[in-house]
Amino acid sequence: MSSLLVIGALALAAQAEPAPQVEEPGLPQWAVRLGLRVERANQAFPIVDRVVLVPDTATYVDELSRWTPQGRWPVLFEDDHLAPMFIRRFRPAQVIRREPATPLPKDSRRRQARLEAIVVRAWGGDPGEMSLRETFNAQDHQPPGIVIADPDDPAWTAAIALAAGRGQPLAWLTGAYGRPNSTLNSKLTDRLLNRVLVLAARSGYPYAELGDAIDTITLCRAVAGKADVGRDQAGKREPLAISDLLGRRGDGSRYAFAGWIFGDEVRCAYVAMCSLFLPRERVWLYNTYSGAGQWGAYGMSGTAVALSEMGYQVRPFSGDRATLGAWGRMLGGGISTDVLIMNTKGNTGFFDLSAGRAYAVDVPVLNEPLALHLIHSWSMAAPDATATVGGQWLARGVYACVGAVHEPLLEAFVPPAALAKRFSSGVPFLVAARRWEGPLSRPWKVNTFGDPLMLCGAPGAPRQRVQWQDASGLDLTEHIAALMRKSEVDESGEAIAEAMHVLVLLGRDDIAVQMWRLAEQRGTTLKASRAAVGALFRRRDIDGFLRAWEELPSRDETVEDMLWHLLLPQLATVDKDVLLQLQASVRRRQPYVDLERLAPHLTRAFGPQHTREVIERSINRAARRQTREALKKLLRKK
Repeated sequence: MSSLLVIGALALAAQAEPAPQVEEPGLPQWAVRLGLRVERANQAFPIVDRVVLVPDTATYVDELSRWTPQGRWPVLFEDDHLAPMFIRRFRPAQVIRREPATPLPKDSRRRQARLEAIVVRAWGGDPGEMSLRETFNAQDHQPPGIVIADPDDPAWTAAIALAAGRGQPLAWLTGAYGRPNSTLNSKLTDRLLNRVLVLAARSGYPYAELGDAIDTITLCRAVAGKADVGRDQAGKREPLAISDLLGRRGDGSRYAFAGWIFGDEVRCAYVAMCSLFLPRERVWLYNTYSGAGQWGAYGMSGTAVALSEMGYQVRPFSGDRATLGAWGRMLGGGISTDVLIMNTKGNTGFFDLSAGRAYAVDVPVLNEPLALHLIHSWSMAAPDATATVGGQWLARGVYACVGAVHEPLLEAFVPPAALAKRFSSGVPFLVAARRWEGPLSRPWKVNTFGDPLMLCGAPGAPRQRVQWQDASGLDLTEHIAALMRKSEVDESGEAIAEAMHVLVLLGRDDIAVQMWRLAEQRGTTLKASRAAVGALFRRRDIDGFLRAWEELPSRDETVEDMLWHLLLPQLATVDKDVLLQLQASVRRRQPYVDLERLAPHLTRAFGPQHTREVIERSINRAARRQTREALKKLLRKK
């Protein structure tokens, strides 16, 4: 019997056996020890109080090469979305913009050697004279995990930072293993699992048991999110989560916990930097379940009290505060918290609240990075698709996430009270989210995304930050003063637009909005509009946002969502021009959602025939049959 057939049989048994008890005994020694090992590495190296922004991968590598035991700092690609989110939360004393460095070697082996040298140097070794193992030995360091990447997949940007930041060996895995939204066949799944096992063994560190050295696997590359190796009780094929299959022996028993990172170089670097450098002190608890039966065990009232007593800033949502109306009112301006633990019911494209149904397009815009534990069936069936609930959360900027690839059963998730006890006690977040014992500890349907060694320990003294003055690049915290002076006399709008971009990067929305007013006075809003919309959205300035929206040369999904999230609670009172703007901006991911909400107001303002014509045009544009059917169903109601 092959290893995958055994795993499939174990998955079937997990459905047939009774659910495990919610309560659990004291934390196992291996879990506590793992967290302590990570925290020890965190505390050993000071954080330099700066963020460095780079234009390309060569400069990213060059900057990481400057990490040493005397200090490390976040390195991000400069963009309009993720870098500002990180900086708003990290609040550095300096933000440095680098000039491009010499391109990386084209030869794969030379490029790999340069990346591996970063890890050696970050831990105090000389790459020309010392191996990684010799370097770790000199620091009396035993790696807690292994990082695996593909040199031709952009997720290596996360791999190299996490290997250097956590002190882990770096291994390379080439070959095609599917795309994130696909399902891997049994042959390729077997090959992937065996290859990862071989790489763990080749690390030279003990790996075979939890509590030895290698207890985690960080897979940084594109693979299929699901594997076609499971069966339900009727023998029907059901997929299992790829990150829950990784770190298993042939009999399904676990030797390591896995986290999975995929995406472009910008997002993957951001995921690593959030995990390594951000505090996690604020927790939102969003409960849509009743207190009856099995749902009660997944409520959060006791969790809120316990976390508050441990020092977290806790904000609970339930009952009337967790309805669709309350959710809609929260969307305008975006949300800011470090951790969100949320339970809902639903499917790939929607999630039910305590009253009312929300959709993937209703996932909030994030103002700051977020770690998410999402109790919800099917949320991560297609994690790279923004028309799905889980895919939208990841696109928003979630950097660590727990979500289901299929219907996993409620008991597959660790209840919020137990999860909070685990991560507040120092167990890494993604490890804490796994079932450790019982039938649902076997390979199952929950994927874990991000750094498996990321901690959410109880708030205490902040990590030490040090000041360094040897930064290579332009200090934007000083440069902004020059830009502001230039803006006073610049009539082209170039200086104002650049000043606004930098101000948003620095988290100074208040001054950015003042600059936008200046651009409006001078009639130079076109170039500044992109920076303005985000700042105006976060300040909930609807009129200002709409003026900036009109000036945008192009609009992406995030900006479209900002428009809808600001205006949804105002639909009954907005004028005809705004209704027409919304009509022209119906989101193609789920147009039936927008049109169902907009239709009564279009009918009130323009008549029923106008509304029918709008829906019919949307049907003609829809590419997916499922979308067309949903729109036809809406049309029949009109």
